[in-house]
Amino acid sequence: MMMGYGSGFGIFGLVINFLLIVGVIYLVIKWVRGDGNSRFIDNTPERILDERFARGEITEEEYYRMKSILRD
Repeated sequence: MMMGYGSGFGIFGLVINFLLIVGVIYLVIKWVRGDGNSRFIDNTPERILDERFARGEITEEEYYRMKSILRD
């Protein structure tokens, strides 16, 4: 006699429920932290230029020359 426990799926149903709960928690954390695709949206030309300068990929002279071109 089952006494009303479970949905008849046994361990399979338990695993599915667990995966659904973990998935929802993951999505909520990702949404709260803002780790979605927003980093691609924020990549304006000036921001990319700032990042390249910060990484040392371009010199200071190149940075200011390119920045003035972008602002014109």
